Amino acid sequence: MSETVIDSAVSVKRRPSLGEFFRRNPVVVKEMRARMRGNRAFTLLTIYLGVLSLLVALIYFGFSQSTSAVNSVSDRQIFGKAIFGTLVFMQLLTISFVSPALTAGAISMEREHQTYDLLRTTLLTGRALVMGKFLSGLLFVLLMLFAALPLQSLAFLFGGVAPEEFIIATILLVVSAIAFCAAGVFFSSFIKRTLISTVLAYAFAIITVFGLPMLLLLAFGLLDALFGGLGSQISPAGEIFLFIGGWLLVSVNPLATAVATETILLQEQSAFIFTLPLPSGINITLISPWVPYIILYLVLSLLMLWFSIRFVRRVEK
Repeated sequence: MSETVIDSAVSVKRRPSLGEFFRRNPVVVKEMRARMRGNRAFTLLTIYLGVLSLLVALIYFGFSQSTSAVNSVSDRQIFGKAIFGTLVFMQLLTISFVSPALTAGAISMEREHQTYDLLRTTLLTGRALVMGKFLSGLLFVLLMLFAALPLQSLAFLFGGVAPEEFIIATILLVVSAIAFCAAGVFFSSFIKRTLISTVLAYAFAIITVFGLPMLLLLAFGLLDALFGGLGSQISPAGEIFLFIGGWLLVSVNPLATAVATETILLQEQSAFIFTLPLPSGINITLISPWVPYIILYLVLSLLMLWFSIRFVRRVEK
């Protein structure tokens, strides 16, 4: 009898599994079943993996035709890095275009279909509604990312890619997917028209991926002009301020973060910190850009989801 009571107490205190956690939200179950029942999701996955496979094949044939030293270790490492870098870039593009399409109409479409008021009259809370819409879109994006991992692993057959690069690239892609899905839900929560929320969600993704590099080029051009024109007139404190500002700009863009992190890994063999020499001779130690990138976009995603819940909970006028 006592063993039965103990077992029942343990079962009550047992933490729910990941599957049980998602099944507790009816929105996640409904959205995922509706998305995976048809042929569209499997067709999209097939086309996505087919395009990535075709790119890998083109890189392989181009590499085999352009070099005569295929058996060289250095050439194979370059080939491995080319495969890995191309796949990561294509996955980032896929995330930036697919995530807004999955979440930008999550709540606004309920308003357009006149089912939003019905949802709000049920026992479903605003938090459950927002998180259900967000997680249903995020899970499909993560499915696309993890489905391409076997193609990324081809780079290990040729060398040139360290496990740290693979792990950091995967983390960057996952965090980017979280941010873009959260942005889609955020715009959809307070904008009643799906078209407008979709445009804003795509604008957020495009500016994050492509717009910020232009600001980086302008910033680095400004730094070059300042150091080239002023020379030694800039104080050491001014140099530190300018370079930290450039480091912050690099840390807000996924492409710049990936390139800078790769450069630091190759030059200093460090995944977390690096030493930056300044023209004045001072060395400053900074954190690798992928760390602040993850922190920044996770915090931004949490804020957007929090505001989305607030917008959903407010009384409709």
